[in-house]
Amino acid sequence: MTGYASTGRSHVAVEDAGGAMRDLSPWVERVGPLGRELGARDAAGVNDSVPRTTAGPEIAQEFTLSGRWDDTPGIGPDAVLSGIVGRTVAVEYGPAGNGPGQRRVSGRFVCLAYRISSAAGERVRFEARFRQDGPAALGTW
Repeated sequence: MTGYASTGRSHVAVEDAGGAMRDLSPWVERVGPLGRELGARDAAGVNDSVPRTTAGPEIAQEFTLSGRWDDTPGIGPDAVLSGIVGRTVAVEYGPAGNGPGQRRVSGRFVCLAYRISSAAGERVRFEARFRQDGPAALGTW
């Protein structure tokens, strides 16, 4: 199994308040977790001697983006994320990049939080939290 670091190869794009997709890959250091998850339903009948389960509806996932904070107007994570808190936006994630045939996770998500933090002598960091609003798609670029 091949492993990929979040920085350098991954592609992360988030729709800004104006509706344009913005590539945040240069600043994002962690994406997690993001994919598809289904609930489970008990499907055992009255005469079944063992439990039976079927897949239920898709569960609304939450995931976070975090990394190096940058307030460059129009392109940095601060410019994109500070304007979308409380809004539903498109998110695209390519864990191994966005080249042809690479895995792509996409969907619409509500931005629930955007926070900035720092500690003495360290870089300023950001974290944004999203919750799924509709189906997530697992496809390829």
